[in-house]
Amino acid sequence: MTVDDHAIDSLRTWFNIAYDELKEEWKSGRYEVVSDCPAFYAANAYRDAMNVLIKAYHRNEGDKYLIKPLSERISEELELENFWKDRKGSL
Repeated sequence: MTVDDHAIDSLRTWFNIAYDELKEEWKSGRYEVVSDCPAFYAANAYRDAMNVLIKAYHRNEGDKYLIKPLSERISEELELENFWKDRKGSL
């Protein structure tokens, strides 16, 4: 039996919901580290589950499709958001 990409897509929906909540909690500035945010554990559990399925689905190429660690992902997204925000303000 092979891994069905529909399983990954279903988890991705729930991951996105938890991740968006996590990102908002982090942006609030109330937490010292990302893992202190209440939504971290749900988002990370979905990420871990998806990464297991992604590795199984893509076998030889799975690593390039893996979801980055949450703190790294948030950091990159916020950096990009701030870049465009600053760029808009300077126009």
